[in-house]
Parts: sequence; structure tokens; C-alpha cells
Amino acid sequence: MSRLFDALNGAADGAFVIDDKLRIVFWNKAAEKILGFKNEDVVGKLCYQLLRGYDNKENLVCNAHCKVAELTSKSEPMPNYDVHMKTKHGDRHWLNMSIFTYKMDKDVGRNVVVHLFRDIKDRKFDDDVLTHLIELIRTHQDAPEGNGSRLNPRVESLTSREYDVLNLLAKGHPTDEIGELLSITPNTVRNHIQHILNKLHVHNRLEAVVYAIEQGLIN
Repeated sequence: MSRLFDALNGAADGAFVIDDKLRIVFWNKAAEKILGFKNEDVVGKLCYQLLRGYDNKENLVCNAHCKVAELTSKSEPMPNYDVHMKTKHGDRHWLNMSIFTYKMDKDVGRNVVVHLFRDIKDRKFDDDVLTHLIELIRTHQDAPEGNGSRLNPRVESLTSREYDVLNLLAKGHPTDEIGELLSITPNTVRNHIQHILNKLHVHNRLEAVVYAIEQGLIN
């Protein structure tokens, strides 16, 4: 296992490893930098008691019956996910988490679960700001009546899928959630968003949503 730990020590991502009892057996320097806990603070501790991760809807996802670790230990593929985790100083950071199982030597008789994570608080902040601004715009601005706006050449150039993405942006959904709702990859969502920006002659998501509201495209 020392080879695994050596590799993780050189990772730019934060990394920690848990055993089959959900106890932390490894914690790298990047994890210390992101969350503040030192190796001696965490090794031997139960990960769910220490980190207490929550999802976007404030549901506790770190617990003694961790389904993520259970599925991963059975070699089930697990997509990246966002989680709100506690730091040593008591505040919380949004992290994007990737996990996988590392198969131990046969004589050890068990596997470990590796967690790799990176700080995404700036992205989450941008999503929250966008949602708040959209609500302010909706509150203070009435949409024009009728469907004349659909004659606008910019609007007419949008595809039905781009309309779907634009409407979900207006509801405050971040890229990963739009992908889940439309059953497409986040990269495809980003491509659609870029096409929307180009077609509407705007520079960012907020401008696109404001333009759509002004044109009466969004209810």
C-alpha cells in the first residue's frame, strides 16, 4: 500500500483513503491545505464523523451506512459528485469528489476506498449569485406580452435543446444538474451554453438569462 500512498502524496488533488470500517488510513498534503486537518488529526478517525458531508439539498451524505463507499467497494462505477464538507476551522467548503477502490494484495484480505477531491467553492458561489440575480430580475421586471420575440433572429436560431438548457439556467441549475436533468454530459451542457451565448450575442450565463427574460422566452 505504500506505493499507493506515495502516488497520492504527489497529487495536486486532496486525497484520503478509508478502510472497510470507514476509518481514515491516509491523508495527503493537498487535503491538509484544502480542509485544514493534518494527518495526525484524522488518521484512525471515522470519515463520516469528521467530515460530515452534505449534498446540494442539505441532505447528510456522510454516515455510518455510506452507500457511496459500499457501491465503490463492490467495484460499481461512481460518477463525480459535489459535497459540502466541514473544515478544521468549522466552516464548510464545496468539494468535487471522485472515489475508487484500490485492490489490496491477497494476503491483506481487504480493499480500501480512495477519495480524490478539489475545492469548487468559487464555482458554487457563482451558481448561487446567478440564482439570486435571476430571482431579482423576475421580481422587478415584467415579461413582454405575446410571442413576437420569437421573430427575433437571435432567438429563432436557438435549437429546442438550447431552449431547454436556457430555461434550466434561468431556474438556477448549475451545469452538472442540467446534465442530469437532460441526460447529457456536463461537457455537452457547456457546449450548448457556449452556442447560446454566441447566438444571443451575450458574454455570460447571466446576460443570456436576462436577455431571455427581456424577450419573454422564460415564464
